Amino acid sequence: MKKKSPKDEFDMECWYRSIVADPYQVFAESFLHSEMYHFRSVIKKICHYAEAEELYKGQSPCDVLLYMKIIRSVIKAAYHLKEKKKGPIEVTEHDIFNKNYYCSHLKSSTEWADFPRFLSMKEFCNPYRVLKKFFKYQSLEKWLHDWEEMVDCALSEFGGGMELDMIATYTHLAKLIEGAHLINVREVNHIGGTLKNRFY
Repeated sequence: MKKKSPKDEFDMECWYRSIVADPYQVFAESFLHSEMYHFRSVIKKICHYAEAEELYKGQSPCDVLLYMKIIRSVIKAAYHLKEKKKGPIEVTEHDIFNKNYYCSHLKSSTEWADFPRFLSMKEFCNPYRVLKKFFKYQSLEKWLHDWEEMVDCALSEFGGGMELDMIATYTHLAKLIEGAHLINVREVNHIGGTLKNRFY
């Protein structure tokens, strides 16, 4: 009997070239590919060019499509975790400047670049709140549709005129990236079985 291949639930194979079944490892692999502040910057540019009557500038269309796929995987992984109430590590408002709770393991990271800009104090302490609010704002299917359409519009000379509240859309996406980053920093101690270190 032919062995059934595992389902690529988080759409990882199209950019990672392997199936990842653990949503926490989706976060880990995504932030190993690029840092949180860079994802936030790419999202901001895509939101801008999706509405502007001009093409996305400063980056290869292939790179933009790659980021679209990675962020789509992050959205799907976040959906899988949206019902979780909180993580195993208790963080309070007194811990806000403790870099152990927000600073990446990457050698190139800095405390300033890794510090969340969009989260409330409660969301910083418990980033699972962000995931819940993200999907309360709209469904997984709507997020995936809107995200791919935004990228299409940003890369098209016929873009612009999307009927989305782009400020709210950008804010929710930026918060999602920051929340996923915090969960990755606090709860994931390995990437694909290799312990995190500061030599990446």
